[in-house]
Amino acid sequence: MLHITERKHSIKLLTFYFCLLFFILSGLECRNRSNDTNSILPEKKGEEINIVYAKGFRIVKFPGYTMLNVQNPWQGAKDISFAYYLVNSDDDIPEELKGKTVIRTPVKRIVCLSTTHIALLEFVDEISSLVGMSSPQFVTNQEVINALNNGEIIDVGYEKKLDFEKIVHLNPDLVLAYGINSEVTGYMKKLNELGIIVVLNGEYLEKEPLAKAEWVKFIAAFYNKESVAFQKFDKMAQQYNSLKDIVSEEKSKPLVLNGLPWKGVWYVPGGESFAAQFIKDAGGSYLWDENRSTEALPLDLETVYEKALKADCWINPGATSSIKDILRIDKRLGDLYVIQTGMIFNNNAVVNQNGGNDYWESGVTNPHLILKDLVKIFHPELLPDHNFVYYKKVEKQNF
Repeated sequence: MLHITERKHSIKLLTFYFCLLFFILSGLECRNRSNDTNSILPEKKGEEINIVYAKGFRIVKFPGYTMLNVQNPWQGAKDISFAYYLVNSDDDIPEELKGKTVIRTPVKRIVCLSTTHIALLEFVDEISSLVGMSSPQFVTNQEVINALNNGEIIDVGYEKKLDFEKIVHLNPDLVLAYGINSEVTGYMKKLNELGIIVVLNGEYLEKEPLAKAEWVKFIAAFYNKESVAFQKFDKMAQQYNSLKDIVSEEKSKPLVLNGLPWKGVWYVPGGESFAAQFIKDAGGSYLWDENRSTEALPLDLETVYEKALKADCWINPGATSSIKDILRIDKRLGDLYVIQTGMIFNNNAVVNQNGGNDYWESGVTNPHLILKDLVKIFHPELLPDHNFVYYKKVEKQNF
């Protein structure tokens, strides 16, 4: 009899602890959901817009609003996402978006913290909405330069030296930012506390040229210009892929060297990197094609030198403009076959007096033009009438 009583008592205790655990976990789940103001609404299903190349964002259409979801927007980020809810300025904000990051569209005033963002705005013809930016000395876009000179666009500082007072005074609808690492959340929090919405843009993390460019669809959503951006992007992507297909039929693929040593280290793009993809699409054979990394590989000059002896073409040799510049870095580079032939081309055809390079600005939204330049280098017979846009040949001179 005592044994049966003890069993009943044990069952009651287990039931009690199970219920207690259930309520504790339920409470935690509720708290986590309520604190996560950027979480995706789980109870509703919207129409997901087809994003073909980019991996870092999603666009989902719901009745009355659009959700933009940015995933892992800095290097090393894992399972991190931010959601932004766009509501037309003439519409009421749905009750279900209470506590979420809501942005009224079309936006009228924007601050950009990267020069690559300028190209995204230019693509949707919204440069006029730019009121503040970082590092204006590196800008090559003439419309932006004119606006800076006229005081229509203000320098707001850079990263840890952001001028929060200036940004607040500009009263932007949003600040378009990017993060090299999680430290970006520090100034995001500060700006949020000041009533400024910060939108993270992860375009620079994409590994394919068309994937970077596809972020124009992300930007277009803030201006209610999705249809225009989609049409322009599709036309550009078609040009890129058509040329890529033509080049793929070429049997001869020149061996391509990329980069330049810096303080004794040659940061060679990985075989799955953005730079390597461009070389492959343009009909070149990258010297580190067998490598499976998406990151730059820090190698000593001796290691690179051994492979570089076989190179037929050399692209993107840093800030150099002549072979003399290259030999000043290391005279041993003069032994390379590509030095003797002069088949060296740099992506610095348009650079301003402060070193701002248009390749890294407007090139983001013009991958088809960069591809044409590279095809002209690797297979000049395919594009005899093409004039370089972003590339130029490094001067041979006497050395």
